[in-house]
Amino acid sequence: MINPGRGGTQAAEGGRGPTRQDTTRAEESWSAKRLRRALVAEAFGTFLLTFASVGALLLARLGLLPEAAASALVPGLVVLAMIYALGDVSGAHINPVVTLAFALRGAFPWRCVLPYWAVQFGASVVAALLIGAFAHLPRGTERIPASGAALLDAGATTVLLVVVLATAHRNAKLRPTVGLAVGATVALDHFLTNSVSAVAMNPAKVFGPALVSGRLAEAWPHLLGPVLGGLVALLFTWATRGPLNDSEGEAASGNAGQG
Repeated sequence: MINPGRGGTQAAEGGRGPTRQDTTRAEESWSAKRLRRALVAEAFGTFLLTFASVGALLLARLGLLPEAAASALVPGLVVLAMIYALGDVSGAHINPVVTLAFALRGAFPWRCVLPYWAVQFGASVVAALLIGAFAHLPRGTERIPASGAALLDAGATTVLLVVVLATAHRNAKLRPTVGLAVGATVALDHFLTNSVSAVAMNPAKVFGPALVSGRLAEAWPHLLGPVLGGLVALLFTWATRGPLNDSEGEAASGNAGQG
C-alpha cells in the first residue's frame, strides 16, 4: 500500500499532475526483473493476509481466540507488517482496490495492474485451499441485507483508501509511520463493522475463501463494495489533494526492487 522507505525527491505537498514524460519514465522503470520481484511480494503479502484472517476467524469460532482479536487485530497487524516488509519492493498493495486506485491516480503503471491482480486473487485462492484442506472455511457474520453489506464495505473501504492515498501523497514526510496509520485503519474498520457484516475492504481476501467454499455468489457485496468505496476515496483525494506528486508515485511502486 505504502512505501515507508525513502521519500520522493520533490515536495510531498501540492504536487503536479503526471506529464507524458513522467508516465513514460514510470513505465520504463518497470523491468521484467523488477516486476517479478514485485509479484512475488504481492503474492506473499496477500497469501499471508488471507491465511491469517481466515485462520484467526476459524480459531475464534472454535473458542481459541477472542472474536475482536480475530476480526480486527490480526488483519491490521498483518497489513502493518507487510507495509514495512514489502513496501519498498511492490508498494505492498495486497489489495486489488489499492492497485486500481494507484493506477487511476497515475502513480502505478497500467501494464502492471493485471499481473498484480492475478497474483493477489491467486494467492487468496491458495490460502483458502490450504486452510480448507484441514478445516471447514468459516462463514463471516451477516446480520444485515446484502445491499447494506455492500454499502458498509464501501464505506469502510472509502475510509481505508482515503488514508492509503493521503499517506502515499505525503510519504516523504510520513514514511516512518505510514504502516501504523494504514494498519490501524484496517483494524478500526474491522472492529466497527464485523459484528454486523463480514466487511473485508479487499476483494482478493474475499474471493479465495468464497470460491473454495462454493459461496462465491453470496460474496458479491464484499467484492463490489470495496470497488465502489475505492472510487469514492479517489474522488475525495482529487478534491482535497489535487493531482499526483512524486512521493505518491514512489509509495505506489516501491523502489528497492528496481533493476
